Amino acid sequence: MILLSTQSISKSIGPKTLFTDVSLGISEGEKLAIIGTNGSGKSTLLKILLEEEEIDSGQIVKNKELKISALLQDPPFDPEQEIIDHIFETENRLFSAIREYESACERLETDHSEEAEEIFNKAMSEMDRLDAWQVETDFKSILTELGIPEIHAKMGTLSGGMRKKVELVKVLMEESNLLVLDEPTNHLDVETIIWLENHLSDMKKALLLITHDRYFLDRIVNRIIEIDRKKVQVFEGNYEFYLEKKAEIREVEERMEEKAKSFLRKEIEWLRRQPKARGTKQKARIQRYEEVDGREKFQADKKLELASIEVRQGKTILEAKHLCKSFEGKPIVNQFNYHFRKKERLGIVGPNGSGKSTLLNLLTGRLEPDTGIVIPGINNVVGYFYQTSQELDPSLKVIDYIKKKTGESITMEDGTKLSAGKVLEKFLFPGDMQHSLIEKLSGGEKRRLYLVEILMNNPNFLLLDEPTNDLDILTLTVLEEFLVDFPGCVVLVSHDRYFMDRIAGSLIAFRENGELVQSHLSYSEFLDEEKKRKSKNFDGKSETSSLSQAPPPATKESTSSTTPEKPKKISYKIQRRITELEEKMEGWEKEKSKLESELPNVATVPDKLIELTKEIQTLDTNIHDAMKEWEELSVANS
Repeated sequence: MILLSTQSISKSIGPKTLFTDVSLGISEGEKLAIIGTNGSGKSTLLKILLEEEEIDSGQIVKNKELKISALLQDPPFDPEQEIIDHIFETENRLFSAIREYESACERLETDHSEEAEEIFNKAMSEMDRLDAWQVETDFKSILTELGIPEIHAKMGTLSGGMRKKVELVKVLMEESNLLVLDEPTNHLDVETIIWLENHLSDMKKALLLITHDRYFLDRIVNRIIEIDRKKVQVFEGNYEFYLEKKAEIREVEERMEEKAKSFLRKEIEWLRRQPKARGTKQKARIQRYEEVDGREKFQADKKLELASIEVRQGKTILEAKHLCKSFEGKPIVNQFNYHFRKKERLGIVGPNGSGKSTLLNLLTGRLEPDTGIVIPGINNVVGYFYQTSQELDPSLKVIDYIKKKTGESITMEDGTKLSAGKVLEKFLFPGDMQHSLIEKLSGGEKRRLYLVEILMNNPNFLLLDEPTNDLDILTLTVLEEFLVDFPGCVVLVSHDRYFMDRIAGSLIAFRENGELVQSHLSYSEFLDEEKKRKSKNFDGKSETSSLSQAPPPATKESTSSTTPEKPKKISYKIQRRITELEEKMEGWEKEKSKLESELPNVATVPDKLIELTKEIQTLDTNIHDAMKEWEELSVANS
């Protein structure tokens, strides 16, 4: 069943044409993605389908059974509203019943009056009548999965990532058969991205999304809608299939363009040899030349390339010694030691709020450590691409902004100068766009302009904090190519697995209490190992090493002696503690297995389900802490 279709729709904003003659359909249960460069009209097309934007021409046909739930970028919210009220802010009677039931449960915890019991029983009856128990269970389950424990927190107190999670709960709970998502992975930590990826893959609803996350695209969608040069083309398949077909199309277009150029060269030579008076055949030939010359010319994808000048750096790029930073008594960075190397590609990973941006700010001196020091290298030129772009003056034209920030030109690696306009062209800002006001740019185009500003200053120590947010796939691809050849040191913070797998040569990962560990695995491999570590099923050698302590200096005795050391004898006290920990972990594992076996029996009893889930989480924490202590004692005394 076709839920929605468009017939020859077109859209322009001012003098700029976004797309023309778009005809496509969305069928029940299929999963589609819209891709294209920033400013090509992806979000506008979504808004048109949601009837939030008018079309210039064409027609949109909607099935009477169509029900859409949508999450667009930066949805509005009331800062004083509680999470639960924001999620259930709808006229849907089912949601109202769940909200009333939750309120009745909360009141009954402290108020045991007859009135409170009567309200509770009435809410229970309404839940039964509407058969709302499964929906309520799903609601609690999603909250738990996304790590939203406090549903009465005010929306205004939440971080950007937590607000995104709340919006996801809201849109996933709504009754619909078409889910529309605009950049759903922005500001989410990787655990949530993977959860959402799995949830959407299993979902029976139709899906239409915009995302720059290429793993996400590859694993979820079965059709890709591309907006390219004002036209829309549909590719049947996932992202890998799209790349293969796109390469084939580009190859054909290049051959056709070369043939057209060859034809024009021959025709020009012929025209030059002919007398002024021309017959009918000659006029027809001239007309054919004019038709070919006036064709829509093929343009190869522009490369985001800028040869960076390598400023000679000393042996030490940057060194961190015993860095510590806490906020309100909570350790964020704890005894961090690291020696940054030339041409290093280092990824920093961890959950939202773990301290990744804090670490970058400590390294650049924007934040003072509680203890420890940062020793900068010689001739370091730092380029810091912040997670949220700095405010760009909306009244300035693109070209004027770059000239104001970086000058009229930049000196290239071979000594030649490149004007600001030419640099902007390399960064996908053509001539007409350079004279547009910044206020006319899309969010992604502003991020790209901010990136131009950073790279035009020729940094040799580059810090990128969530650079993939709001950038289109083409820009990400060519940014990756730039970073691969970049002669300086690069430090990346990103949840984009594809981007990190391609660029980062090693990782620093945040763990509990500000502990940082280093890994030489790829990001995807590291995530797999972390999953095994947390499930306590991994007992092989770890590919991570702690950065919380500086390695002791080697002594002559330790390096020259070949006599093997005698194994240290474990004290009775330590051995007793190790045994005690093993017994406790065994008991907790048994208790956890028992509770997990009870979960199916209480699936329809929300309060009991939450209670059991919390108990299991507590056991997981106990097991994790005990395992950590057991490993430390075992290693220290082995």
